[in-house]
Amino acid sequence: MRLGFNFTLGDTYDMVQRLIAERHIDYCEFLIDNFFCVDPNELAKAFDCPIGLHIMYSKFLEADRPTLVDFAARLRDYIDALNPIYVSDHILRFSHEGRAFFHLGEIDYSTEYEFVRDKVLQWQELVGQRIHFENYPSIMDGGVEAPAFFERLMKETGAGVLFDASNAVCSHRNCGTPFEAWRNVIAGAKHFHVAGYRQSLIEPFISLDTHAEALAPDTMAFLANFRSVFDKPGATMTYERDDQIEFDDIVADLKLLRNLFGEPEERRHDLALSA
Repeated sequence: MRLGFNFTLGDTYDMVQRLIAERHIDYCEFLIDNFFCVDPNELAKAFDCPIGLHIMYSKFLEADRPTLVDFAARLRDYIDALNPIYVSDHILRFSHEGRAFFHLGEIDYSTEYEFVRDKVLQWQELVGQRIHFENYPSIMDGGVEAPAFFERLMKETGAGVLFDASNAVCSHRNCGTPFEAWRNVIAGAKHFHVAGYRQSLIEPFISLDTHAEALAPDTMAFLANFRSVFDKPGATMTYERDDQIEFDDIVADLKLLRNLFGEPEERRHDLALSA
């Protein structure tokens, strides 16, 4: 399992470079929307490690085709320059009937499959490659239908799943989605996210995917219990931290993950050569 860190904010550049230099991480994942203002070739020169590209604001379920054509053209410039190990996006809602959500919204898995499937096929065609779509940290009871939805989506579109383990933990805590229900999705996925969560401060109390806390014991237990399903050749796991960003805290969590999954094969080879 290769471990990575999500580079979302320009002011964390020095810290991310230190994580790379000290070999706490094996690759870096860019929240690429935030870096469309940077020349792709300059971005490629600035990082001496493999790169993943994570999309946040394509809004591919809602945007019209000309908007998506333009977004895809810009994105392909970065794909060409960075040669990413994966490209990923989100299946979620940004608005309803023209009104923007305050919090990003979950789709209705029971009624929207065909619509999402067709949009996924269109979006992959425009981007020109397979896209890995992230699961949502469900709050409502409909989240129990998510594993079967993603499993079917992979089979019928050729898309991948960027499986977020901490989102699955939130879904389990909030609406009881069984971890076991995700087994086939995890088995079919190669790229993963993990982060901290916390409980909301007001009722109804729910678990929120905040990317601001240390990895929780139940998240680590989930990873340990399904370790053999997560870990496979070419697998990546990105540790997300967007708030309360402290280098030592991040390294401590990365060490937990490294102790669980061990060194990736490429790094074991390098260590053997240097011994």
